[in-house]
Amino acid sequence: MGLFDFLGFNKLPAGVTNSSLLITDTATLARAGAFIEALQAKFHNIAIALVDTPNTTPALPHIVLPGETTAAIARLQKIQPQRLIALGLAGDYAPLVKSVACPRYWINAHDAAAAEAGCQVLTTSHAGLALTGAVVTGDPLAGLDSLPPITADAELCLRFKEQRESGRWLGYFAATGENEEDLAYALFSRAMRHKMGLMLLAPRDPERCEPVYRESIKYRLQTIRHQRFSTSFVPIKTRVYYIEQEHPLAAFYGCVDFVVAGATLHADARNVPDILSPILHGKPVLVGAAHRDQPLIAAAIEAGVVLAGIDNEQLFTHIKALLDDPDYGSKVASQASDWLNLQVGSSARVLALLN
Repeated sequence: MGLFDFLGFNKLPAGVTNSSLLITDTATLARAGAFIEALQAKFHNIAIALVDTPNTTPALPHIVLPGETTAAIARLQKIQPQRLIALGLAGDYAPLVKSVACPRYWINAHDAAAAEAGCQVLTTSHAGLALTGAVVTGDPLAGLDSLPPITADAELCLRFKEQRESGRWLGYFAATGENEEDLAYALFSRAMRHKMGLMLLAPRDPERCEPVYRESIKYRLQTIRHQRFSTSFVPIKTRVYYIEQEHPLAAFYGCVDFVVAGATLHADARNVPDILSPILHGKPVLVGAAHRDQPLIAAAIEAGVVLAGIDNEQLFTHIKALLDDPDYGSKVASQASDWLNLQVGSSARVLALLN
């Protein structure tokens, strides 16, 4: 027995030894709650091994592995897990996974190096990752058991006839939250200088609609309010179409060229971002830096099926690319649709592969 063992420094927390051990990082753990609950229901003895230090303490038995590979391997071997499940992680961690003699599984593998761990099962979240021996299951952390029905409203979209005939683009800033509208106007102003278009803007909280509208007057952009619209077509001079009701908020997804998902532009936004609706309507989706811990958004960013930007500069670059090449937008939307369909039921598919 070494000195550290004798003094108790290497003592493992209760519930970690002989467990079904999930090895992952803190960012992945933060969005894996539902999947971990499903694992616990199946195996009854889940423990967590983290490769980095968490900000909050996991509820299940857990341990933080040493950063040095040899020490981390020694700790894993001391745990003697019944099974080891690697979740996410770069292939750099393959030596750790390979070091234990129990059944091993790698879920949401990122790269070819993961195949070197000799796992019984290797899964990927989308078909774009062609890993030898991997099963394409979808991302079990996305949390999708089904997709909601959508209804297209072609008549509603006809009001933009004059815009379309003039070659104008339609960009939708949908379900915006607190402190996001100024960012939306800034993005629209840059995009409009690049190529003339129309912004659809829809705050998510009805109580914010009137104050947001009053504040927007400072931009001096010709604006039509949906609830007061009384003509057949939106006049060509219109710059902003302002939506203040919940039903048309969803209905307008089918009318536009791209969607910037609200509640992803600013951390102050309190509503849950919705990328599901625009993807189902076949539209390319842009997301900002906020609320990326939301499971579906995190999965979509990881798969590269949404256009993600950490600031307005990056988001404008994406918008410019969409405006310059409509075929690019169609490609992004098609890839997102294929990916989304794959995610449905992915948790159940993955759990069925684990023994």
